[in-house]
Amino acid sequence: MKLDSPLVTVWIPTCNRLKLLKRAVRSVQQQTYENLELFIVDNGSNDGTVEYLHQLAIEDKRVRFHCFDVNRGACCARNYAIEHASGEYATGLDDDDEFLPSRVEDLVEAYDDQYAFVCSGYIWDYGKIKRLLLDSNLIIKIDSQLNYNQASNQVLTRRKRLIDSGLFEESMVSSQDWELWTRMILKYGAARRIGKPSYIVHTAHDKPRITDSLNNRIVGFQQFHKRYGHLMSKTNQKCFDFLVHYNKGGKIDFACVVRFFTPAIANKLLRAWLASLFPKIARKRLELFKRD
Repeated sequence: MKLDSPLVTVWIPTCNRLKLLKRAVRSVQQQTYENLELFIVDNGSNDGTVEYLHQLAIEDKRVRFHCFDVNRGACCARNYAIEHASGEYATGLDDDDEFLPSRVEDLVEAYDDQYAFVCSGYIWDYGKIKRLLLDSNLIIKIDSQLNYNQASNQVLTRRKRLIDSGLFEESMVSSQDWELWTRMILKYGAARRIGKPSYIVHTAHDKPRITDSLNNRIVGFQQFHKRYGHLMSKTNQKCFDFLVHYNKGGKIDFACVVRFFTPAIANKLLRAWLASLFPKIARKRLELFKRD
């Protein structure tokens, strides 16, 4: 790491997930990139999180935190951290996920002001099964971003850009990341994705994730479409309609494939169709770590 490396803020929103939070914090503390600020915002926890944060800030001077008296939502917590942080650059981490050791270093090295932000592939961890997603290099232009979220749930960019873009939209019940990244691409131009996975999304725990709520997912999609539907091409709209159909649990058969087919989403569509035809093979495919 260069001696003049810029300060990078990592924000973490949290609420009553102390054990998971500790894993997330360790993954930040173990980064190969050292010039870090870790900003944690607690949303009214009553499980010992507040006491842990006080002790953590004493032990690690890179740690800052703020505690809300009540749960004001993850987006409010993220926005508070971004607005009050000190880093020139900023990136996020959910409290039930973790960074791989070189994530921040990789993202900083890949960042260039010509791009709205930089992001990476990630690992979806079901417990015994892991799956690589978005693990290919891509310059993310608005057309491809409107097909589906090409940037995953976290990016790295200049903190001022997040603020100037208007931060996370707190009225969105889901797809808040997709919405903000889309807004940033419209404002600053294309983004860059590096294929190397450096973020782990953990789902093998008993704590809720916002995306676990079917109603939240569908409402979030509707909110996204209300904002950006007027920009969507016919291909974008087909991709969007398939995402809604799939997340509603709609039947995936040959007629569905014909109805929604477009090259932009062919892999997702065909994979869903094959999974419906051969569920045992689909499960085996995951076990073999086939790529998205």
